Amino acid sequence: MGLKQAAFATELRRLKKVGLDTSILIYHLEDIEPYTDLTEVTFSAIAEGLPRAILSMISVTELLVQPFARGEEDRITIFEQFILSLPNTDLVPPTYTIAKEAARLRAKYAIRTPDALLISTALSEKAEAFLTNDSRLRSLKAEGVSILVLDDFS
Repeated sequence: MGLKQAAFATELRRLKKVGLDTSILIYHLEDIEPYTDLTEVTFSAIAEGLPRAILSMISVTELLVQPFARGEEDRITIFEQFILSLPNTDLVPPTYTIAKEAARLRAKYAIRTPDALLISTALSEKAEAFLTNDSRLRSLKAEGVSILVLDDFS
């Protein structure tokens, strides 16, 4: 494990809860380099319970669009099994409160609706950090959530 990966592992394991961007799941399930090592660290830490993961149901939609579009029933099954078997993970449905907070975040930070929903879900569950690879989301640190960007550690 390189120095940046070790720093990432240390940062991740100090958290109690972390929100996950859909991209983290995609990178892991599609084995996308150079992120595979970091997603392995992420899901190993979550499996051990440090941190607990917060995953929005919106991520299920985002994750399954391409397999449905390509008619890849086997990938749909693999992706669903992965999501539903993740230990130490809260799969959180959207609520009115989450949607309202997402609207506020979208208006204040000019972020995309799916990003706003994912982050408002993480905030609603008291996540200390949000793991993504979208550096544009760094501005949300002002909301009291650390934004961990994979590219900073790869």
